Amino acid sequence: MSIKKKILIISGEESGDMYAADIIQNFSEKKDISFIGMGSHKMKNTNAQIIVDSSDLAVVGFFEIIKLYPKLTNALNTIKKTIKDIKPDLIVLIDYQEFNFKVAKYAKLKGFKVLFYISPQVWAWRESRIKKIKNYIDTMAVIFPFEKSYYEKYNVKAIYVGHPLVESGLYKKYDLKNGRYIGFFPGSRINEIKKHVPLIKKTIYEIKKKYPNEKFLISKSKNIDISFYESYFREEKNVEIIERDNIYETIEMCKVALAASGTITLQLALMNIPMCVFYKVSYLTFLIAKLLVKTNFISLVNIVMDKRIVKEYIQNEANGENLSTEIIKLIEDKNYKKLMVEEFIHLRKKLEDEPSKISVNELIFKML
Repeated sequence: MSIKKKILIISGEESGDMYAADIIQNFSEKKDISFIGMGSHKMKNTNAQIIVDSSDLAVVGFFEIIKLYPKLTNALNTIKKTIKDIKPDLIVLIDYQEFNFKVAKYAKLKGFKVLFYISPQVWAWRESRIKKIKNYIDTMAVIFPFEKSYYEKYNVKAIYVGHPLVESGLYKKYDLKNGRYIGFFPGSRINEIKKHVPLIKKTIYEIKKKYPNEKFLISKSKNIDISFYESYFREEKNVEIIERDNIYETIEMCKVALAASGTITLQLALMNIPMCVFYKVSYLTFLIAKLLVKTNFISLVNIVMDKRIVKEYIQNEANGENLSTEIIKLIEDKNYKKLMVEEFIHLRKKLEDEPSKISVNELIFKML
């Protein structure tokens, strides 16, 4: 009889939760492997044992994190105790870097194997984190081809496993001919949504001046209570709050989109939805980020292609007038929209044409 292998898997944000759930599902038929971990609603729908609910632990910003510090400390202590008690055969950390680096440090001190999936963007900002990665991580499972060569410069073991959105191919299953809505994707973290939703309301107000009968949808994350959105849009006509387990079902409803910087920008591009990107944080967080960030762009679409394909509006530039003007241009200017979609096709081809030699699931099995 084989001994059951135990994998501790930790994600702290919505995209990581999605990737973790995919990994667990792919191992679901292997009765000799069990998963224990920290995750949110998607991981809850798997056979993993959830020891920490991360639904309200997602945060962005240097100062915003202070409010969550007690909860994060409790979560970290729970994870450490679990490592000590169950002695996992492998620890899989997904994104959520600051928290997961602390887990990795503890795990390595105790002699456990650590795989880090979805690399922190050290090539864009805070390159000093390379030292932590070298000291605490056994293997980096990277999702962009250029990341492998970047890490190899620093003698960090990195395996290219392909981007999970591209590897899944889910975006290929949808018909995009009937999108009728202007879609708004404000993010999944409560502190970013609090800044973004009022801005979305102003943008809708500006668009309705020219197109009073336009239809709008706002994509709602499961970890955000519907009452928050209703407080802003209850009286608004032609505005629907949409929550789907599969984000592509929401994207399929859109003809153009406004998205907060994050994984969603890549998902929209894979579906050829013309978009613009925005983001707002606290003023102090923005000032610090300006000093630390080396990349010229904030959206994954522009970063991967290393040029501006979609317009980005950050902080003061992210206002109702600018965003509505760009959305209206995307609706009216067919040539502008056509050129953007052509770039999305190049992006998709670039990611699809560089297949990984090993999947993240195969890498996990190999490390076990």
